[in-house]
Amino acid sequence: MRFSLRTLLIATTCFAFWCALVSLLPAALSLLLVGAVWFVATGWLVTGLVFGRGDQRAFCIGALLVVSSMWTGIGGQFMHGFHTLFTRSIADSLTVWLNLVMIAGTAFANGWFCIWARRFFEGRSDG
Repeated sequence: MRFSLRTLLIATTCFAFWCALVSLLPAALSLLLVGAVWFVATGWLVTGLVFGRGDQRAFCIGALLVVSSMWTGIGGQFMHGFHTLFTRSIADSLTVWLNLVMIAGTAFANGWFCIWARRFFEGRSDG
């Protein structure tokens, strides 16, 4: 993945504005918006799991493992560690959004890992 320094600066500026905006929102409104994003994202991943092929399906499997594990002991411990390290002095509405960003980032990373794993195993099974 390649991007220019200009793109990085624009993304950083947008992220700063986003943080300012969500810190001003009431926590209840943030919860509703995060819930809406969550429904759309999980619906997209489940659809990709059913209809996707190859790398798309592998990505959806990896991402859904992270999304579904947030309600288990291991996923809960992961999020508890995240809260302990990063959200002690942050407003409630921003914490809600940081949770979503953390879970989405982890799901994205695990999805890419599953693409790599699929390619590894498919390459090994041919010979």
